[in-house]
Amino acid sequence: MYTIADLPIDNRLRTVQYDLELETALRRMFENGYTQVGVERDGELVGIVTYRSVVRTLLAFHQLDVGHKTLDKISVGAAVEDAHTVSEDETVLAVFDALAEHTYIVVDGGEAWQILTDYDLLTRLKRMLEPFLLIESIEMRLRELLARAFGDALSDELAATFDEDHPLPTPASVDHCSYAHYAQFISIHWAEFEPIFDDQQDVIRELVLEIGDMRNRLFHFRVDDPEEFDRDLLRFGQSYFSSV
Repeated sequence: MYTIADLPIDNRLRTVQYDLELETALRRMFENGYTQVGVERDGELVGIVTYRSVVRTLLAFHQLDVGHKTLDKISVGAAVEDAHTVSEDETVLAVFDALAEHTYIVVDGGEAWQILTDYDLLTRLKRMLEPFLLIESIEMRLRELLARAFGDALSDELAATFDEDHPLPTPASVDHCSYAHYAQFISIHWAEFEPIFDDQQDVIRELVLEIGDMRNRLFHFRVDDPEEFDRDLLRFGQSYFSSV
């Protein structure tokens, strides 16, 4: 199981001192685009200040009939809330559990504190899931296009094309086809597919085979660096097949 240390977190937690004026802390947050900052006292992290915790503090002062206090008269310490700290040795599932309750967590990396927000997690999830979703979308569309070309006769045509003498296994239905099946079937029956794809036979074949190769690498965990995965080609394929 992956741990939090395996996540590509690169958000160092910025901190302010416990006795700093709240107004100054808010200005720093606003100028740097932070939604929260850590609070230190005597070199120790004692919590977090967020815009929400500041509003809660001001509402509490108002309720206590001391609402006349201005932000430059209130110290950061008055608005501190729990840092929701997790160790980097926790499993990644701990991130989901923690961010289901809070909008951020602080990761204790031993030498430095890192901040991970729910937005960061959603962004990373999108980055991770996008290739899977694009590949699935393309495959579902290819099945629809095969069915458009052959209708109810599709299963029989697949069985006849990929018979026992063919190196690819005979698919029981279009749902059992691989990308290699799609590429060869479209090429062999180009006369039926040309009205759909115009005169792009070589382009279609190579595109389907390339996406199939990416699918196999991805689903069999043979992608060394996910950041180098050709997402642009997948996006092109999804857009192209969706438009025909």
